[in-house]
Amino acid sequence: MIELRKNSLDFLCCPNCHGDLTLNNEGTNVDEVTSGSLLCQECKKEYKIERGIPDFVLPEYLNEKDKKWMLEYDSMARSYDLLMTLIIPTLSIGLEPFERYKWTKKLQIKSESHVLDVSTGTGKNLPLISRQIGSNGKIAAMDISNGMLNYAQMKMKRRKWKNIELHRANASYLPYKNNTFDAVMHVGGINTFGQRKKALHEMTRVAKTNAKIIIIDEGLAPEKQKTLLGKFQLRTNRLYFCQPPTKLIPHNTKNVQVTWKSDPFWPHYIMELQKT
Repeated sequence: MIELRKNSLDFLCCPNCHGDLTLNNEGTNVDEVTSGSLLCQECKKEYKIERGIPDFVLPEYLNEKDKKWMLEYDSMARSYDLLMTLIIPTLSIGLEPFERYKWTKKLQIKSESHVLDVSTGTGKNLPLISRQIGSNGKIAAMDISNGMLNYAQMKMKRRKWKNIELHRANASYLPYKNNTFDAVMHVGGINTFGQRKKALHEMTRVAKTNAKIIIIDEGLAPEKQKTLLGKFQLRTNRLYFCQPPTKLIPHNTKNVQVTWKSDPFWPHYIMELQKT
């Protein structure tokens, strides 16, 4: 079992009001929490903990678009994990894992860094980040889908990772204190978020000053959309019409860069920025 650790209360907070949390009715093993709940000392909202994963999703703030995708990811978790861990790496002849490795290098993290993986899915980024931060670093990996988190937890258990925690949360209402993370990463998902602007503000809020924020999602460069291959790709996936949400980026950022990758299997953009 991968449990919530008691010292995580140093960086966790209520996603509703950002108030401090306290443990309530905890099932513990030394400094690890497997069940019970977290209670906000300000607004008194309570967040259940099951199998070591606290659930910070606020149903009243879950819009229809996010709910639709949450349920879809819950139902496709098994096939998604197979696609991401076996099929795509095989079809890309190893290029996809190498590209993902290059994304994590852009975070400019080092040993002992504290990293947030937003919408972690089944945890594809976690081993790459973990290698860079070492045993003294920490990773908070969150996702809105219970199904996805179940597969991520199974992987963590097999690899016996002790410095990664899983949290169920909405990317637009993150359960983390201001200025917590040395780097923030998000791969695949922001195109479908119901509140993209708020999610970007949240990722920036929880990042430390000068922390790198890397956002990757599907999208076809405008000049590629007019090519024969581009037109075919757009017919296969309407999300390839999506463009990087640069106009929604908070003002307290700098060094914004966008790179396009015309991958035949998954054309995408890489948006990089830093918190000021």
